[in-house]
Amino acid sequence: MKLNLYPHIPRYPAILVLMTLIFFSDQSHAQQKVFSNRQIVKHQIFFQSLNDVWSRWTTHEGLKTFFGKDNQIELYPNGAFEIYFLLDQPKGMRGSEDCKVLSLLPKKYFSFSWNVPPNFTELRKSKEKTWVVVEFDSINAKQTAVTLTHLGWPDDEKWTPVFNYFTESWGVVFRNLSKYDEVLALPADTSRKVSGIGGVFFKCKDPKKIKAWYGSNLGLNIDDYGTTFEWRQSDDSSKGYTQWSPFSSTTKYFEPSVKEFMINYRVLHIEALLEKLKQSGVTITDQIETYDYGKFVHIMDPEGNKIELWEPNDHEYNKIVGGVTK
Repeated sequence: MKLNLYPHIPRYPAILVLMTLIFFSDQSHAQQKVFSNRQIVKHQIFFQSLNDVWSRWTTHEGLKTFFGKDNQIELYPNGAFEIYFLLDQPKGMRGSEDCKVLSLLPKKYFSFSWNVPPNFTELRKSKEKTWVVVEFDSINAKQTAVTLTHLGWPDDEKWTPVFNYFTESWGVVFRNLSKYDEVLALPADTSRKVSGIGGVFFKCKDPKKIKAWYGSNLGLNIDDYGTTFEWRQSDDSSKGYTQWSPFSSTTKYFEPSVKEFMINYRVLHIEALLEKLKQSGVTITDQIETYDYGKFVHIMDPEGNKIELWEPNDHEYNKIVGGVTK
């Protein structure tokens, strides 16, 4: 079940904050400007090594594979971070000209200033900039989590269209990067594997009353969503989770199924699995959605049961889960 609990609030190292303050202290208008607290956050796990993902973000050739048509990058504080998207336009209107690297810790994070796209003519002329932080977390030799946070937005409604533009655009950037994931090259048996039950969801007339009954009579540790059963995976003894949740009898979450229940299955390599399912003619009801705690997609079995597939990030799920029954 997809949860909507807390926004991701990155904890930046002191050096990153310091470099950001230095950057803005150099702007003559910075002291007069009021910044809003809104931010764009994109988080995704890529099936690429840390070295590969870091190289794609921080080298000339690497950036060209997924982000812009050309670039100039100097990987040190105050070095250039210019990405060119419109090579046929005059200099100064090709992309992120005059943007700079603000700070970095190799293979951990780096930050850079970011300007307004040329199509926002008035704000582009102001030469005002926001800034972006990209964080890298190696999960294992073949998986890397990337978190991008775009912040420094002026508290001015004129910036709302730019904010909305980048909310979509950073998603495109992440999708372009994910094209280099190695999952589609995995053997068929690996890409089809279900690793466990991720959740049991059922309809009832009064979910609040049902949760209370199970809590008082069967000892479930209940939160707003139901409870989460914590267990250990046999291969490496790491934590895994199964969500138990009652839903209102009028919920639309199970549609197009008319059944009273839905099962969530934990899976490996959800992109590769989805490709195999498409080839097999399985009905897929939506697109993969990505959250901090994993990726989700829904399919239908031959008897009209809706199935939720979840490629979990148990490390992140552990941070947000409420009621846990052990």
